[in-house]
Amino acid sequence: MKKKKVFSYEIFCEPLQGSESYYTRAMFGGLAIYYNDLMVLMLAESPGDREYRGHSYEFDLWNGILVPTDRPHHSHLKSNMPELINHPILAKWLFLPANCNRFELCASELIDWILKSDPKIGIVPGQSRRKKK
Repeated sequence: MKKKKVFSYEIFCEPLQGSESYYTRAMFGGLAIYYNDLMVLMLAESPGDREYRGHSYEFDLWNGILVPTDRPHHSHLKSNMPELINHPILAKWLFLPANCNRFELCASELIDWILKSDPKIGIVPGQSRRKKK
């Protein structure tokens, strides 16, 4: 029997866990967090990978919190939380690298925004963004 991976960053999600609408699902080796019918976060805890397509980064690409959001919201969210960056591989989402100085504070602030139903955070799961021809 395969042992379920434990995600230490899920501790930040405790305020969401009391809701019946909270659930999780494995995704890309991480843990997708769903709340109020939206995918609101993806926790990634695989330190060590800092290279992609010949480019090196100052952070682990899969160690932090990904924030599913639509591109028009990126600049507003980043202006309110400068630690957020576009993820180099999943550029349509923002990323809070685990090695940033204010990781815990920022993670808690993200949860506060989710609890306040900030419309800039979260995507409808399974909904394609591509237009049909």
